[in-house]
Amino acid sequence: MNPKKITVFLADGLPKGVREIRIDQWSGKGLCVPRNKLNAIFQNEEYFDLQNKTCVYFLIGESEEGGLNKVYVGEADGFKQRIKQQESKKDWWKDVMVFISQDDSLTKTGAKYLESICIERLKNAGKCISENSNQPRQPNVPREDISGLELFYENIALIMPLLGSDIFIQETGTPSGKTAQRLYCSGKGATAEGVLLDDGKLRVLKGSEAVLKDTDSFINHPYKALKDELLKIGRIKEDKGKLVFTDDYVFDSPSAAAAIILARSASGPLEWKNKDGQSLKKIFEIK
Repeated sequence: MNPKKITVFLADGLPKGVREIRIDQWSGKGLCVPRNKLNAIFQNEEYFDLQNKTCVYFLIGESEEGGLNKVYVGEADGFKQRIKQQESKKDWWKDVMVFISQDDSLTKTGAKYLESICIERLKNAGKCISENSNQPRQPNVPREDISGLELFYENIALIMPLLGSDIFIQETGTPSGKTAQRLYCSGKGATAEGVLLDDGKLRVLKGSEAVLKDTDSFINHPYKALKDELLKIGRIKEDKGKLVFTDDYVFDSPSAAAAIILARSASGPLEWKNKDGQSLKKIFEIK
């Protein structure tokens, strides 16, 4: 466990307004700006230096069908000029999250490296719809710089959920203690296997099965859109009358995982059980 001190400053006093994020002992800085606040940001002298900073940025928007958010990742030498270009080309995003180094240590090459690995890891995570049509090649980065850039990425991935976009897989979300045991969720001839992570999410393991046919009540269920998106991006696929997970997938909660697997409303704490048949609810019952 690695505790971190993170400061979130509400620049306009609104919880979903302009937010600045800093991590203690890190030279980087994150800024989340709703689209309608961009003009105000660029006219504010406190953010003048942002206009020409080298940065990595994320455009975030909701998909038309619900479910997973749309995300576009980019890099720029001058943030203001690039975001003006994006405004004319893309109309679906509602927030932009931009990451810079306060000491100018993030170079153009470093930003391109971060852009490349962020796009790749977002696609591997499968927790958003990538709007990047191409996978940019990683630039040649001096070996001694890679560890610093990987730390920059880890902090981006850590900050994102605090801003409402939990789209990366957290390396710290590992199982330990009671959560290290394998868990099982079964119904209608399908069985899934998973592990509960320390952050409360549940990792369903590759090869796990899910019910193909939705119950009538699931057609309008909030998780139906997520199931459709997972089918669309190939994280689950039909095989011999069932759905099969093509890779590990991390769900935000045991109930979300159970609902997708059983194709109905489901209580994760009751549906997920260990090999002895104890439910999660029983395992974590307060003594």
